[in-house]
Amino acid sequence: MTETKYAIVIVTYNRKELLCECLECVQRQRVQASSIIIINNASTDGTGVYLETFSEKNPIVDVINLPQNIGGAGGFAKGIERAVEKNVECVLLIDDDAMIADDYMEKLLWARKNAPQYHAFAGTVKVDGKIDVFHRRMITRTGLLFRNCAEQAYQQPYFECDIASFCGMVLDIVLVRQIGIPHAEYFIWHDDAEYSLRVRKHCKFLTVTEAVLDHKTIVKHNEHPRRYDWKDYYAIRNRIWLVREHGTFVDKLVNWSDLFIHVIFRNWLFGLMRRDHYDWQAEKNMVKKAIRDAKNKF
Repeated sequence: MTETKYAIVIVTYNRKELLCECLECVQRQRVQASSIIIINNASTDGTGVYLETFSEKNPIVDVINLPQNIGGAGGFAKGIERAVEKNVECVLLIDDDAMIADDYMEKLLWARKNAPQYHAFAGTVKVDGKIDVFHRRMITRTGLLFRNCAEQAYQQPYFECDIASFCGMVLDIVLVRQIGIPHAEYFIWHDDAEYSLRVRKHCKFLTVTEAVLDHKTIVKHNEHPRRYDWKDYYAIRNRIWLVREHGTFVDKLVNWSDLFIHVIFRNWLFGLMRRDHYDWQAEKNMVKKAIRDAKNKF
């Protein structure tokens, strides 16, 4: 197989130990990258010093130290923008907690060569040895609602999906030039879903099930009813942005109905009930702010 030139974009923030392990996995790839682009999101844990030493020893490493944390969305936007400037054919996107198997890119590049109708690829994401189906999804119905690809799909060598997370996504640079870079303003959440919808206008993702990465994250088992944290602000605001940009009138109507039933009404009802002896005011305020800010165009 003719060697394909590809770049790897890694976004990191205050997880130096994970980043070290991630880079070890990258360096063990059977098909080596032509460029490793690391976006340091203003880390304060010594990551900057470590990367300075690492890049001095590895000439293909390109470190971008940002003055402030612009989130995963901003980091991938910067990284993909830099990758387009490189003399590469495709780009792999991962966070610092994604440990790709030694043959991850070998398997994806083989699929890329043998399925030229696809320009977007993904592998299997596992957490603690189990498949995390959340990372590969399908659009189910009006409202641009998504469902996880069934675990049975991973028993096949390949399967198509509509939505892929940035955890192990591979894109042809030709496609990137057509669809642009991710919306940095999303900061986190739905940034990869929105980008996937742009990809989908040209092709679906081909998931290569034998290309595996170990996602070293903690799966949270939420209590019910779940209380919101700061990330939910972005989930609500960005979801509105996503549907506004890519949805039909019916999609927008369905999305607002879903938001009202499962978020706005839910918080009002629980507040009225004082569910769990809690007034739910923080959740109500967060939702109001997210909806208000969603009206602003980025």
